[in-house]
Amino acid sequence: MKKWIVGFMFALTLLLLTASVAAAGQQRHVQTRLHAVGNSGISGIVNLEQKNGGGTRINVIAFGLQPGHNYVSLYYDNHVCELEPYSVDDVIGGIYTANRGTVGVTHGDADDDLDEINSVSVRNADDFTLLACANVHP
Repeated sequence: MKKWIVGFMFALTLLLLTASVAAAGQQRHVQTRLHAVGNSGISGIVNLEQKNGGGTRINVIAFGLQPGHNYVSLYYDNHVCELEPYSVDDVIGGIYTANRGTVGVTHGDADDDLDEINSVSVRNADDFTLLACANVHP
């Protein structure tokens, strides 16, 4: 009986270790910082969460924005927020503005899975000037 219990515990331990390694390979949540580009003074936080059915939920909180000015956030395959062939699907939530406290917020669902999204930006909605960038998987 003692051998059976030891064997069972060994098998259970191997099973749990295998499940832990598999789960570690599938990142479900990333939170990263937006860093100012140039002298924009814009910073913030980006929260990305893998959705169960596929795709990613993205939340952007940006600080240092001008109240009443229009901004847009995009996600990219590259790590440096470099514009790629543009698709309206790359826009996170739509155009947004800042409150009187210079904070702007947007959120949306991306069709791409979390492991395919490498950066998120804050851009001037009028001319697409890059103001801040977050590297999702440095």
